[in-house]
Amino acid sequence: MTMPEGTGNLWGLRGGAAGPRQHDKAYFLDLLGDSHNGLGDPEAAIEAYRQAAEAFRAQGAQCSYALCLFKIADGHLSLGEPWHALGYLEACLPLLHDLGLTRHEALARDQLDACQAELAGARLRAQRPGRWRLQPRPPRRR
Repeated sequence: MTMPEGTGNLWGLRGGAAGPRQHDKAYFLDLLGDSHNGLGDPEAAIEAYRQAAEAFRAQGAQCSYALCLFKIADGHLSLGEPWHALGYLEACLPLLHDLGLTRHEALARDQLDACQAELAGARLRAQRPGRWRLQPRPPRRR
């Protein structure tokens, strides 16, 4: 990880105003989310990304905010929760577009399309007579 000149050491230990420390905290929360994700703990990753996203938004760090929203959506998708991912994808897409992050925008658009298709399929299954669940029933035992 590279740090801009005058920003302190890797651990963010330095004197100065609280503003830069808050900025460091947001980046470390983002890294914490990446670590949890890499360790296979998407719930913890989502929580760290949520906290990072709030801090980035408050600081006006639009790029980092948009990427955290994308990572939150990805975490929900890995948990099989497209209904949660949908809102995060819808929120990050215009930001990714405005920032010119075309690769992430394309990935987010593909994920959004997949979420919408999955949720539409779930609605169709739920509308069948006698079927109230969003998931198919288990096969009957013979």
